[in-house]
Amino acid sequence: MMIKSSLLLSAGLVLANLSFAQRALMQKADLNSVTVFTNAAELSHTANINLPSGSSEIVFTHVANRIDENSIQIGAGANVTILSVRPALNYIDTDVKTEAYSKVENEYKSALTALKQLQNQKATEESMLKLLEQNQKLAGDDGGATVAELAKMTEFYKPKYLEIKNNVTALEEKIAEQQDIVDKAKVQFDEVKGQTSGSGGQLIVQVVNNQTGNQPFNISYLTRHANWNASYELRAANTTSPLQIVYKANISQRTGVDWQQVNLRLSTSNPSQGGVAPTLSPWHLYYQQDLSAALQDRAAGVQIQGVAKQAKIADNILEEVTVAPQALNDYVQQVENQLNTTFDIDIPYTIASNGKQHAVNLKEYTHPASYQYYVAPRINQEVFLLAELIDYENLNLVPGQANVIFENMLVGKTFINPNEATDTLKLSLGRDKMISVKREKINDLSSSRLIGSSRMQTAIYEITIKNNKKAPVMLTLQEQYPLSTDKSMDITLEESGGGEINKDTGIITWKLNIPAGDTQKLKFGYSIKHPKDKRVNIL
Repeated sequence: MMIKSSLLLSAGLVLANLSFAQRALMQKADLNSVTVFTNAAELSHTANINLPSGSSEIVFTHVANRIDENSIQIGAGANVTILSVRPALNYIDTDVKTEAYSKVENEYKSALTALKQLQNQKATEESMLKLLEQNQKLAGDDGGATVAELAKMTEFYKPKYLEIKNNVTALEEKIAEQQDIVDKAKVQFDEVKGQTSGSGGQLIVQVVNNQTGNQPFNISYLTRHANWNASYELRAANTTSPLQIVYKANISQRTGVDWQQVNLRLSTSNPSQGGVAPTLSPWHLYYQQDLSAALQDRAAGVQIQGVAKQAKIADNILEEVTVAPQALNDYVQQVENQLNTTFDIDIPYTIASNGKQHAVNLKEYTHPASYQYYVAPRINQEVFLLAELIDYENLNLVPGQANVIFENMLVGKTFINPNEATDTLKLSLGRDKMISVKREKINDLSSSRLIGSSRMQTAIYEITIKNNKKAPVMLTLQEQYPLSTDKSMDITLEESGGGEINKDTGIITWKLNIPAGDTQKLKFGYSIKHPKDKRVNIL
């Protein structure tokens, strides 16, 4: 019996020790830095935990709630061996609120409580008012009351009634004011809903520790619920000044973790991390006409990737996080790699996990530009101002929308596409209403007539340009005549107005210097001869 008891006791102690050793240790992982890619983000955390010797299970909290499992990297001290790691969600304790969230939530609840208290006070006063009215009615219905008694009763009820009515009026005003406070607080509260610092994201790590004591951990992983895209601000004081380009990043994230005062790195690359190294297959080169047949017989390991089109920027509310423009270049280090560009920002930023775009200024450039006005009246009779940039490659721009500010006025938006394979980057700075262009068909010179078995159609236009500005302008105007697609169709340029003719494209270009307040006119037209039994529409 004694032996059996000893064995049972020993077994119980072993089980207790194992149970204690496997008890989960909860530890918050502090977020230190974030690298944001165009469609993902790499989050880097640090943590310190007092580990017992032997095996332990650590649950790191305050991590993203959607983690690419293949991207997880955990570094520990020399005495710690990582056995396994897996991401998980905590469905029980997910309400871990940030300081900013709690502040706004408390303000909203306090405002709502104050409103309810005022409403309760009003309801109480109204109840007292009804009680007075009922008492006065009962006293008045008593036929035994004398006139003197009724007068005395009225003298008693009148000031009380008036006091309560004034109280109700004052409370109604306070309720209206408090309702406005509640409405504003609710708008702020709705803005931060969902901003919880944790949101159930966990990393469960099994470790073996050789030495009891405090152990450091470095944790990094990739999450797809973050992105950034570029936007710009283009400024020009006039058509003789250089172009100022403010390079911005619009960052948004729904990782479940508010990025509180973290160091940001932005990268133009698109990561595709995985746990398996790629394998190269033979690369066969084909003539273009043989490509279709070759693709049908290609090896299973060969993949052809399409080129993704530039995504349109979502119309989300921007929360501006700005730095003084003149100091931008002092805080952002730009590094151009072979395949991408990175921006290291020395100023810590806070980006809430609410999916809204946060504007972060990156760089400011001043670049020489030549300006010209341009109009193609066949398509649009409005005049556009263009800025032309050469040697723009060193700006490391990426496609993005831009706000255009010309002569200290916001004139519109444009799109920067530096990927076009041209020596000159042309940026549209918007319309200029001070230069008017009118394109009219001259009916006296235009005609449609039969010549034997053919029909001759002639279209002659007069183009009027008026410069309403106080300074002369250089205007490039382009017109276009059609090109024949059939031998039976004969097209003749009847009037070119002295413009430069490109016979391959049918485009005629005029370089016009128009003095301030001046008006210039030019004529342009063409004729089409074709079989009369066929129809041709001249636009």
